[in-house]
Amino acid sequence: MCNFIIYYYILMIPQFILPSNVQLNADTIFSEPGVLQIGASVCQPSSTCPICSQTSKRVHSRYSRTLLDLPISGNLARVRLKARKFFCDNFECPRKVLTERFDCEIKPYYRRMLRSNDLLARMALELGGNTGAMISRYVGIPVSPSTVLRIVKKLDIQSKFLTSGIIGVDDWALKKGRTYGTVIVDLVQKEVIDLLPDREANTLSEWLKKHLEVTTVSRDRYGSYALGVKAGAPQARQVADRFHLLMNLGDATKKVFQSKGKELREVFNLYNNPLIENPQSDSIQQLNQNSIKSRETILSSADLSVNRQHKFGKAKELHAKGFSIRQIARAVNGSRVTIRKYLNMEQLSKRESRNSTNLDAFITLLTKEDNSSKTYRELYQTIATMGFNGKYSQFCHKMNHLCTIQTSLRKRALYRSNQNVVSHQIVTHALHGAESASADR
Repeated sequence: MCNFIIYYYILMIPQFILPSNVQLNADTIFSEPGVLQIGASVCQPSSTCPICSQTSKRVHSRYSRTLLDLPISGNLARVRLKARKFFCDNFECPRKVLTERFDCEIKPYYRRMLRSNDLLARMALELGGNTGAMISRYVGIPVSPSTVLRIVKKLDIQSKFLTSGIIGVDDWALKKGRTYGTVIVDLVQKEVIDLLPDREANTLSEWLKKHLEVTTVSRDRYGSYALGVKAGAPQARQVADRFHLLMNLGDATKKVFQSKGKELREVFNLYNNPLIENPQSDSIQQLNQNSIKSRETILSSADLSVNRQHKFGKAKELHAKGFSIRQIARAVNGSRVTIRKYLNMEQLSKRESRNSTNLDAFITLLTKEDNSSKTYRELYQTIATMGFNGKYSQFCHKMNHLCTIQTSLRKRALYRSNQNVVSHQIVTHALHGAESASADR
């Protein structure tokens, strides 16, 4: 009795595996490494002739078909179907013997069930041929890239007859550099509507003549598209898409700069040459004198770490708001000893190391105009007698860094003075025009 129950449940398992909309009986089931074999037979009473559509019940013979189904627990499911052949009793029909036909799931000449084929079609549309074939091995339906492409080509895709009225037209490459077509996208529904075989104006115009609901066409700068839209949908408004709009703006800006090359070179030379004669040199000297203190602060703190400066300023700010040392240390990601040291300091100083020097004490002397014509060796000998404790190589390294900062500050001051000169000229010209207009009245 126990053996009968076990055998009964073993025979019931394929009933849940096979498709329920096909009249099949599961006879046997056994497994191999990676493959599940299911033996099945057909229990429908008759079949229909594919030519004359007459129903036949007279069995001619039986044959075996192998169909791949959806994978089961990662194993390949293979159904061995015992199908039948029937006589066609219609004497006028040219076909005398026909194979068994099914209403769904099983098609003639197919080696897979339709639900398995649909899964492969979805994978093919999302992944393509090579990638789809590679993933199919892990899914449990191993196929080749050629099979994936054949499945895609057999799909019956119905093109939409109506659109939202706002479409985008662009080209696509069937073979890059050689064969191009036209893709039409519905910009409201954000999906591809149709693919045209070429980029000719006549092809696009013929397509637009069948879609009178189109009111707006977004396209690139290709001339054939403009002619095709004008001929096929004269009522439609042609607009440039965002990408080509930015490209047009960039091209226009480039042409403007190219036409003003002489003026741009003059401005560049004026900005990058601090020794050029400038009628506003007095204002430049005044700006330099006003920024001596800030410059000395920048030069003296140039070697300080940006991270240390940020932590020092943040610690001072949070301490002024009443936060404790522990809270400040968590906020700036530092130790409490360092935060306590920062709070006891009035100004952040450089870390003393084996290569530290006291060059900051001589920055004011070195930046004077009288020393601008002296060499590094002469300047080094001058400050060495005054107590400089560094080597000549350290002095040269620091002076190169100092000259770089001075040059950037001088350029900034010159740029600001030029802005003031231009603003003064514009205001003077406007006032002069207003006075002449009032005099004419």
